[in-house]
Amino acid sequence: MPEPAMLKPLAIQPLQVAATEARTVAADLEEVSVSFGALQALKDITLSVAEGEFLTILGPSGCGKSTLLRVVSDLVPASAGKVLIFGKETEQARLAREFSFVFQDATLLPWRTAIENVRLPLEMGLKQSSTVPKSDLSPEELLDLVGLKGRENALPHELSGGMRQRVAIARALVCKPRLLLMDEPFGALDEITRDRLNEQILQIWQETKTTILFVTHSIPEAAFLGQRVLMLAAHPGRIHDIVEVDLPFPRRLKMRETPEFMEIASRLRSLLEAC
Repeated sequence: MPEPAMLKPLAIQPLQVAATEARTVAADLEEVSVSFGALQALKDITLSVAEGEFLTILGPSGCGKSTLLRVVSDLVPASAGKVLIFGKETEQARLAREFSFVFQDATLLPWRTAIENVRLPLEMGLKQSSTVPKSDLSPEELLDLVGLKGRENALPHELSGGMRQRVAIARALVCKPRLLLMDEPFGALDEITRDRLNEQILQIWQETKTTILFVTHSIPEAAFLGQRVLMLAAHPGRIHDIVEVDLPFPRRLKMRETPEFMEIASRLRSLLEAC
């Protein structure tokens, strides 16, 4: 099934992060380690992510990229160290709906339409609390934001893989999370669809000003999306380097053909080979 037309470029001012600017810390990890029995998945991770930042996470298989997101999201407990999300313990942040998670599989309920899947977090939240954070955009407007206007009543099996993933992104945004965790959300898609969604997630990020932690295996994707790239080494997972991506916003795919982009990608490849 062909993808629908993507969003028109938004009229957004370039978003730059000044190193000296005082900013709220979205995620603060201090000497975090995670072990599963005798296996140490992460070791001594110390990292600070500013509110509104787009951080991509890159590294070889088995370096703990997904585990890192699961520690931040309270899905996996830290064996040692401390994690704060907007100054809250991870459980408190989860209960306050400070973050949302987008997995590689869209995990939509097959019997619910696209719009019903997007509304699901609001419905579940209202069963637990009378006050549920809501996006400034309605579920219908969120589907429009991700380029699915007119597909509100489609069931998941009637949507392509890229469309289903966009429904998952709209669903993740419906409770207005301050932090969006994305674990290889485009990894199973074809290259053309993936490139289009790369541009679109940047547009959504600049529109919503949500902090994003984005795991990927793709060097071009990490360099294109991130303001910084966190490079993890494996066995055990640990910080190998953090690379600043000094490329202007808004970014377009043709930027990947520039010498500046190629230089950053080459540096990331060298770091990855050394991990």
